[in-house]
Amino acid sequence: MEGEALPLNAAHTLLTEASEKEKQETLPLRLAALLAGTNTNQRARIMLHVVFWAMASWWFVQQANWVLGEAYPKMTLLVATGKMAFSMAFFYAFSYLMGKKMAGLPKAGAVVLLFTGAYVVYGLAMHATYTYLSATYPEVPGYVKILAKSVSTAGRWTFLQNPDVFYFHVQQLFLGVLVPLLAKGLRVVFQSRYRSMTLEKDNLKLELDFLRSQINPHFLFNTLNSVYALVEDKDQTAASVIYSLSNIMRFALYDANTLEVPVEKELETIRNYLDIQKVRHSRRLVIQWDIPAQVGHQLIPPLLLLTFVENAIKHGVGKYVNQSCVTIKAYRNPEQMFCFEVRNTLPSGKTRATSEGIGMANTRRRLDLLYPGRHSLDIRQAEEEFSVLLKIW
Repeated sequence: MEGEALPLNAAHTLLTEASEKEKQETLPLRLAALLAGTNTNQRARIMLHVVFWAMASWWFVQQANWVLGEAYPKMTLLVATGKMAFSMAFFYAFSYLMGKKMAGLPKAGAVVLLFTGAYVVYGLAMHATYTYLSATYPEVPGYVKILAKSVSTAGRWTFLQNPDVFYFHVQQLFLGVLVPLLAKGLRVVFQSRYRSMTLEKDNLKLELDFLRSQINPHFLFNTLNSVYALVEDKDQTAASVIYSLSNIMRFALYDANTLEVPVEKELETIRNYLDIQKVRHSRRLVIQWDIPAQVGHQLIPPLLLLTFVENAIKHGVGKYVNQSCVTIKAYRNPEQMFCFEVRNTLPSGKTRATSEGIGMANTRRRLDLLYPGRHSLDIRQAEEEFSVLLKIW
């Protein structure tokens, strides 16, 4: 046993050193992710905000000293605290607004409204502050009394009427929110770039995964054509299945190498798939195809809609069910969104699904990558029916 102690201790030492080395290597990366806004640790994010505002408080004190002088610490603290509270409120309001998913023009209007409201609130707050300082502290410097008088020549709304007061408040407001606004702006720019790089990386991974799934498809496609020629005169049913499968492979091989395809091609592939399923399930499967001849111009990711139909066939046709029904619809709703709906009956006694399969999970991921904020996917399961409704706009 003593002979084993040394290797075990040595292994433990190596593991410990490796762990420490890994921590040292990842700490700069974690710090960079935290500063850039890509860190998901909520506690670390809160601590970053606390440290940031603790450092920013020095900036607000320096501003107050510049206006009031260092000889009046109570007034300096009052002004600095008020500006810091205002800046924190503005910062988090601005952060909330930037995080909202809105179109470009409405968001720009909301930003303008926020800045306008901030200026009005700041002007009223500064009027009240300087008036209070002038009236409460008799030792206040003379220039502060002059400042309080100048921002009140036409009442509390002087900052909207007097150009000099307007410029003074704009300058002070800019100095007050400069540091937090600059930090937020840099983080927003970096996060946008980070999301763009992540999307590009995910798209490349999807393309690589698709290429890995193609096991010499040209060979299989040519083999199918040969088999079709052999059975065409002997078994029309088998020939029709091979023909439909060949069309599906042609679509997957030649048309599905792009990010998006016309919806008509996808629907034609679904028809070929359903032709195979009708032969397989004979009279036990009823297909209700409710799709107009023209559904309008729409580009979709290849093999996206087929996933929903395949899922309906897989879970909707039971071995011991006399008849199953699958309804497929494609249409434009009143808001001109492209809608694709699939409904299928469920075999009696079928247990309720507790989680989505990998096909549905991958489909959700593809939609999030290609249509962020421009789609909705509603999946519902009742006692006797399962339904999927996809909307793209």
